[in-house]
Amino acid sequence: MKKENQNIGRKSKAGRKPKANPAIYRCDIRLNETDNCKFETLFELSGFKYRGHFIKDRVLNTPLKIIEVDKTISDYIIKLSQIRSQIRGIGNNYNQVLRLLKEQLGERKALRYLYRLEQAMIELVRVYKELEQQLQNLETKWLQK
Repeated sequence: MKKENQNIGRKSKAGRKPKANPAIYRCDIRLNETDNCKFETLFELSGFKYRGHFIKDRVLNTPLKIIEVDKTISDYIIKLSQIRSQIRGIGNNYNQVLRLLKEQLGERKALRYLYRLEQAMIELVRVYKELEQQLQNLETKWLQK
């Protein structure tokens, strides 16, 4: 009974010594066949003994290329790109209106309406050129090649 009371405060010296900084967090990945083949090739070329050490070294010590995609900018670029197709449709409608004006109205009335239409088209072309310039600026600034 005395021996049992003496061993209560002491720890057993048997077994492995505890690590100073144990690795208690775990991350799992799943690879398809082609990715696994590529991974195995890289692992063999690396010279590491354990796959976990290889993965930890690649993730923590190799600089990563981080690409940030701003959703609002990409939506804006898509909208600007759609304007091109809308302007093509406006051009088609413009030609049809010119043909109808010439056929339905006299030369004088057609010229009066054409002047207004021409001013609107000049404004549309000016706005379109500004949009194209903005689109090019955004593509060079934000889209990484």
